[in-house]
Amino acid sequence: MNPLYKIPLHGVACEPFFDHKNHKVEQHITIRFTPLNLNTFNQECIENKEANWVMEDNGERYQSTVSLYIQDQKANNPKYILKVDCQGKGLFKIDNNNIEVSWHNKGTDSAHYFQTIGMALWLEINNVLCIHANALAYKDQVIAFVAPSRTGKTTLTAELCKNEFSVMTDDMMALHQQDKEYTIYPSWPVARMWPETLEIINNKNTNELEKVHQDFAKKIVKINKSSGFNFCEQPKKLKTIYILNRVEDITNNSENNNKISTVCNITTLSSAEAVILLIQNSILGSAYKALSLEQQRFIKLTHLVKNVSIKKITYLSGKQYLDTVQEIIINDLSE
Repeated sequence: MNPLYKIPLHGVACEPFFDHKNHKVEQHITIRFTPLNLNTFNQECIENKEANWVMEDNGERYQSTVSLYIQDQKANNPKYILKVDCQGKGLFKIDNNNIEVSWHNKGTDSAHYFQTIGMALWLEINNVLCIHANALAYKDQVIAFVAPSRTGKTTLTAELCKNEFSVMTDDMMALHQQDKEYTIYPSWPVARMWPETLEIINNKNTNELEKVHQDFAKKIVKINKSSGFNFCEQPKKLKTIYILNRVEDITNNSENNNKISTVCNITTLSSAEAVILLIQNSILGSAYKALSLEQQRFIKLTHLVKNVSIKKITYLSGKQYLDTVQEIIINDLSE
């Protein structure tokens, strides 16, 4: 069992492994681990039934397939099986507040997948909105960066969190709603970063870091002071979600403009545009239709954009501009 399971994840405690000392949580789940037999891997799911949802990612040197099977979907207590077939192979079997992790002992550990899609599935079916985003703490508030993969989210996060900001979550953010406010709880203190990102932020130990998995270039970075990053362990309220738009040049214009700069512009998005962009950056892709959560999730996103500021940051690509981007973000948060 990976020791990360002892640490609360997105406000959820994994019993019986959870270390209760000095941690605030919203919910509890019970986790148990069983070994996976690859000979029966395909039979472990629902016999003679196609998956309710499949997501495939075909890289140059790997293929990743995530499948969702739902048993008794119309019952009061449906059962879910999330099947991961990648460099790590296994099943997350969800039955109410119980999750069985059936995993093969070779390849990428279950914790890598549980931190994002596994936990996101459980949270979404338990009425907690999840977004594909990095969350950062700044003073007593949280901001989030939303952007597709390979478009600068991790680089900007890493640079800011070496200075006045602190990492809260990597790649996935869960929004625990209390009326018009949203509390963000930290993820596990690990992040996955591309080698070029680590080079940009002058990480000198890139070659010593473990890969996410053998055929994938991303490295696993422990978020702590020894690795040069700040990590926030305490829950905080969400203030602003920034949609990132990294470009090679900026054309100044005044449409919906809050800031004008030759390096970084911040504009406020309309509610309709904000909802569309957040839907496009969901953590579970198109699984919400299979889960019968599309309408419910749309209502939640509409409520979110009415009560939390959603802005777009258009900024120049290049390490030399990151200090200016940080300054403009801080000025924007102080208003």
